[in-house]
Amino acid sequence: MMKRLSLLIAFCLFASLPAAAGDCGQPPLDKPTIPNGATATTEHIRLARDAVVAYSEKVDKYLSCMDTWGQQIMPFMTKDQKARWAEDLASLHNGRRNLQIQMNDAIRAYRDAHLHEEEGGK
Repeated sequence: MMKRLSLLIAFCLFASLPAAAGDCGQPPLDKPTIPNGATATTEHIRLARDAVVAYSEKVDKYLSCMDTWGQQIMPFMTKDQKARWAEDLASLHNGRRNLQIQMNDAIRAYRDAHLHEEEGGK
C-alpha cells in the first residue's frame, strides 16, 4: 500500500514538472555576439557590453528560479536526475562566464588598438 502511495505521489509530482518548469521559462537563448575588439567601434563595444549585462541578468534570474524550484523537487529525484540537473545549470553558468570573459578580452583588445592609434597619431 505504501509503495503504491509513494508511486502515486511521485507520478503526480513528475506529471506536474513541465508546468512548474514553465514558471521559470526556458534558459536564456539570446546569447549576444562579441565583436572583434581590435576592429570594433566604440558603439559596437558599448552595445555588446550592454547586451552581455542584460543576458547575464536573465541567466541570474533563471538560475535563481531553478534553484528555488529544485529545492522543492530534489527529494523526489533520482541520483541521475540530480546529476543531470546540476550539469545543465552548471553548463548555463559556465557559458555565461565564458561570454563575460570574451567580452572583457574584446574590451582589452579595443583599448589596446585605440591606445596604439592615439600613440601613432601624435
